[in-house]
Amino acid sequence: MVKNLRLETKNLIVRPYTKEDAKNLYDTLNDENILKYIPEEPISMEQAQNAIDWLISNYDIDLDSDYKYSFAIEAKETNDYVGWCGFGYLDYDKSQKEIYFTLKSKYWGQGLATEASKTLIDYIFNELELKKLVAVVKPENRASQKVIEKLGFEYEGVVENLPEEFSFYEGERYYTLKG
Repeated sequence: MVKNLRLETKNLIVRPYTKEDAKNLYDTLNDENILKYIPEEPISMEQAQNAIDWLISNYDIDLDSDYKYSFAIEAKETNDYVGWCGFGYLDYDKSQKEIYFTLKSKYWGQGLATEASKTLIDYIFNELELKKLVAVVKPENRASQKVIEKLGFEYEGVVENLPEEFSFYEGERYYTLKG
C-alpha cells in the first residue's frame, strides 16, 4: 500500500525511501540544528544504511500493526533531498498515530514542511481512512508549532509523566487533528 506511494505537490515529491537515500539520511541526522528537536543521535554511514533498510522494511507492515512509515521529500525541479515526513505509532503510546516531519536546515522557513505534510495528511485521511492524528513538538521549536497549527491541529496540552525511557518527550506540546 505505502510501498508505492508517490505524492506530488507544487514544489515537492513525497516518496518511499530507497537504498540510495542513505547519504541523505546520514547528512540530515548529523546536523546539530536538527538533532536538538528530534529523539535521535548523530549516526555513522553504516547506521544510516541500516536505518534505510529498516525504513524500507516498514513499508511491508500492515496498517493494523505497529508501524512507522517515513518518506523522503525531494524538490520537484531539482530532485534534491529536502528531508522526510511520515506517520506511525507514537513512541510512548502506540494507540496514537503521529505525523512527523524533518527538513534539512537549509530548507527551513520556505513553507515546505507545511506543503509536504498537508499532502500526506490528505492521503492519510482520504485514502487510508484514519480518523485522528497527533503531533508532538518541542516547546522551543516555534517554527514546527506554526506548521502544525497551519495544518489545522489543535493544541491539547503538555506531555507529562512518561516512563524514563521516553523522557525526551517530556514537556513537548501535544496537538490533535481529526479527519
